[in-house]
Amino acid sequence: MKRVIRYMFIFLGALIAGVYLHEVGHAVAGWVEGVAVVPTPAKEYVLQSQLDWSKYVWVALGGVIGTTVAVLAAGAHFSRKPCFDREAILAGSLVPVGLYALRFLLVGRGHDDTEWQAAQTALGLAAAGHAIDVFFLCLFIVGVIVWGVRLRPRWSSLLRLVPLAVGGTVLLVALQLGNNAVFDRMFPVVTVVNVPAGLDPR
Repeated sequence: MKRVIRYMFIFLGALIAGVYLHEVGHAVAGWVEGVAVVPTPAKEYVLQSQLDWSKYVWVALGGVIGTTVAVLAAGAHFSRKPCFDREAILAGSLVPVGLYALRFLLVGRGHDDTEWQAAQTALGLAAAGHAIDVFFLCLFIVGVIVWGVRLRPRWSSLLRLVPLAVGGTVLLVALQLGNNAVFDRMFPVVTVVNVPAGLDPR
């Protein structure tokens, strides 16, 4: 029982840390562009009322980089020496990526608003495309394959992933809602200006 509780705490800690690293990525990219950005546990806040699209694209890309670093670091840590604790870290880091992939498959965009489209613009890719959606889908699949190949789990081990996925999703939604309830009132609402026509926020 203690082992299961330890696993859950590590899993939840890795999930929250991965989400925060996503927001830190936004903030660091903003700082590089001379934009004041504050990262909170589940959202980044720009400290100005307007933000030009040319700067927003880099802020958006920073979040993609932050999430990618979190998953790759967790995957490398697990792959080097697979064990119970490291499996929990990898599983926690994969929850946000898995939800991006699921949202992409169900809705057509892995992230709401135009964040992925802005990040694709920063990379010189077509804003209307799905390059980042496909990237995160592949990253999730690779993460699962690494877990399977290195751990060679039994079918009973696969079944425990179901409550983990459900619990992680619930935690992520609760974290987002709680974060917004606390911090939205503290920071200004930012409007991105000079947004190209033809984007598809979903």
